[in-house]
Amino acid sequence: MLDTSRFISFEGIDFSGKTTQIQLLRNKLDQIGKKVTVLREPGGTLISERIRDILLDERNKNLTDVCELLLYSAARNQLVVEIIRQELAAGNFILADRYVDSTTAYQGYGRQLPLDFIHNLNQLVTQGTMPSITFLLELDLKQQSYRKKIRGKNSDRLEKENIDFYNRISSGYRKIAAAQKRRIKIIDANRNIEKIEIEIWEYVMKKLKLKL
Repeated sequence: MLDTSRFISFEGIDFSGKTTQIQLLRNKLDQIGKKVTVLREPGGTLISERIRDILLDERNKNLTDVCELLLYSAARNQLVVEIIRQELAAGNFILADRYVDSTTAYQGYGRQLPLDFIHNLNQLVTQGTMPSITFLLELDLKQQSYRKKIRGKNSDRLEKENIDFYNRISSGYRKIAAAQKRRIKIIDANRNIEKIEIEIWEYVMKKLKLKL
């Protein structure tokens, strides 16, 4: 049976600081001699990156909700088969920027597609390969808007969605976390980077019984 204890995913709405915290955690794991692979979704393999281009291209405004769901799932299946299961079998850590909870939150609650179908699809494409820890970086939507503005980043197709869409996603994430309390740790992402970094590192050390 595949050991997934070293599989850690990060979830949250855009601009919640996932990428920053993943890099900080990677640095700490590197310092204690752990081999770490960082992945992003969608992406991580040649095929998955090509799918990512389709999904985030703002020109693809006619992409249907079902097509979007299936494309994300296809990209994830390639990632699981080509990299995630291989890296875990080798005893390495995996830090994933998004995983199945994003699909449930964005396409299930955001797009309002059938949750039961999404659950079954997630099981199929991941082959039951789930993280042992998921950090949900919970960010206030007003703070998200502020961060987006100060970064001056061009919006991709999903980032251009309206506030109601993101309200449904945020609410969906909370429901997912409530149902998965053993796996999902909610992190207040409205604080400064250092406080979040400390909380995440202390939780990982305790949960995985790591030693400095």
